[in-house]
Amino acid sequence: AAQTPPSKGYPAYEKANRLFVAGKYQESFNAVDEALRLDPKLVPALTLKAKLAMAANRYDVARQSLEQAIAADPSSSYAQFLYGFQFYQQNQLPAAILSLEKARRLNPRDPRAALYLGLARESLGETTEALKTYREAIQLGEASGHLDSDMLLSCSRLLFRLGDFAECRQWIDRAL
Repeated sequence: AAQTPPSKGYPAYEKANRLFVAGKYQESFNAVDEALRLDPKLVPALTLKAKLAMAANRYDVARQSLEQAIAADPSSSYAQFLYGFQFYQQNQLPAAILSLEKARRLNPRDPRAALYLGLARESLGETTEALKTYREAIQLGEASGHLDSDMLLSCSRLLFRLGDFAECRQWIDRAL
């Protein structure tokens, strides 16, 4: 099978990502704009633009960038995760749940999608589903080697609220 040629915008995206990691957000934004000028459908650049926009509370720009990314590559679980995350950040919980569930279908091994899905469900009072999802996030985090204390503490906080102090203590001890 013939390989597709690399995107003309990819080197500018890589520069933008390095600047983002270094905390140079305005320079990163300029570089990501250059990447998108060269390749308007470059999904990594669109998702980076969305992260930069969310950091600046420009959720309108983030949403537009993520919708473009999803249109360009409907199988991008990361773009779908960020789409759900931006809804979560804006307290648009039903939309967040739909997008995060789709992200989980696209990549069932992503613990971040499970964590934020649990947070959104808990915020809507769906405690049984939230607890189940938090436990899945913890299992996925352990399996991937990316277990985050937020996963453990979110689960323990809900268990505390539900009165299950023994299991709550178990997760707190692991987080510490």
